[in-house]
Amino acid sequence: MDALKGKIPNRWLLVGALAGVWCRGKDFLPAAVVMLILTFFLFRMGMMGAGDGKLMAVIAGYLGMDAGIEAIFTGMVIGALWSLCRLWHGHSLKIRLINLAVYFLQMFQTGRILKYNQTPEKQQAYTIPLAVCMAGGTYLYLIMSGAAALWSGWLVFR
Repeated sequence: MDALKGKIPNRWLLVGALAGVWCRGKDFLPAAVVMLILTFFLFRMGMMGAGDGKLMAVIAGYLGMDAGIEAIFTGMVIGALWSLCRLWHGHSLKIRLINLAVYFLQMFQTGRILKYNQTPEKQQAYTIPLAVCMAGGTYLYLIMSGAAALWSGWLVFR
């Protein structure tokens, strides 16, 4: 849905959270709540959507905090590379990095956390579907950890 419409419907996130509670029981909630709190700050700063944070909470709830953070980090790397390619291709990488530096300098000078302001037209031009990156990062993490488990098992039995 994020790739098609730019939004992640809450009903799908709720279904994912309920399925997570059903599958993992009480182990789902601590990691999900911690991740929801952490991503809330990125949402309030305007750096990602609310649905992205809720999706990250569901991922952390399913996988546990350690594996969830690794999967989310992998997704963030995918998103960073996608964004970098998009900005490079659009010849706006230097301008965006200058704007980001100005943003951090303003926060440092004012001593307050500011919202990362962009006009809606510019924001739409540079927005990537982060949920797609999170899904890719989670799948990549699961494939790599599964392959590592198989490989270590193969070495033990050899």
